[in-house]
Amino acid sequence: MAQFPRRDYSGPPRKSAQSPPPAQPAAPSAWEGQAGWYDQHQGYGGADLYQMVLLPAVLKRLGAKKGQRVLDIGSGQGVLGRALAHLGVDAVGVEASPSLLEAAKTRAGKHETYVLGDARNLGEVLPGQAFDHAAALMVLQDMDPIQPVLAGAARVLPPGGRLVMALTHPCFRQPKRSAWAWDEERRQQYRRIDGYLSPYQTRIATHPGAAPGTAEAAMMTVSTHRPLSAYIEACGQAGLGVVGCDELTNPRRGTKGIRFAAEDLAAKEIPLFLVLTAVRLK
Repeated sequence: MAQFPRRDYSGPPRKSAQSPPPAQPAAPSAWEGQAGWYDQHQGYGGADLYQMVLLPAVLKRLGAKKGQRVLDIGSGQGVLGRALAHLGVDAVGVEASPSLLEAAKTRAGKHETYVLGDARNLGEVLPGQAFDHAAALMVLQDMDPIQPVLAGAARVLPPGGRLVMALTHPCFRQPKRSAWAWDEERRQQYRRIDGYLSPYQTRIATHPGAAPGTAEAAMMTVSTHRPLSAYIEACGQAGLGVVGCDELTNPRRGTKGIRFAAEDLAAKEIPLFLVLTAVRLK
């Protein structure tokens, strides 16, 4: 697996909001109910896995140059946009949650623009606009269907323009249908997969460790599982050809107990994230 250098995206505190956010989310999949928690969790530069794993991989695959324009699909509170802005790249984010959009705007610098809209209707949200590249960072699992998202991204790219998509790995991380397990006889940790080929949607607790009955415990999102073939087929239908694939592992480790060596080996061998890179074919 390729190793990517860690970058420091620390930055200034948020500015005061200039105007209240719009009342309604632009899409039912928006993380509006979790916006406050998610903004606090990600902060200015992204949570640890974003900084250590996801952002370096996505930036490397985008290969965006200073002065280019990159479309950030499902931009949230602007973590990728700020990383691009640090490189002198002009980032335009489309986000369905008004509160996350406002959080992005209050931190935005001169290279960042954020627009409220549904990523399934990019032509209406960004009429007549064109970009050098595009990215969808950990958002396609929250969108359904994805075909119009990819088709809209392809339309705003030039031939050869890249779309970089980062996902929780669909082969090994199916929500509620996969888990770590321990083989006592072999002294081996392995990944148990209870289903893969059939697409499905499931509700996910945003705060799995929250105390029962609290507001945090009631926060839920809907995640859509699709097999890897569904993403590749959707790219092809949108006129995008997949040219790159990174399978990224989790650098986090637990306490060094008696199973540590086996757990460490499994963590190095079974990826957590998948990054697909596609280009517009013509």
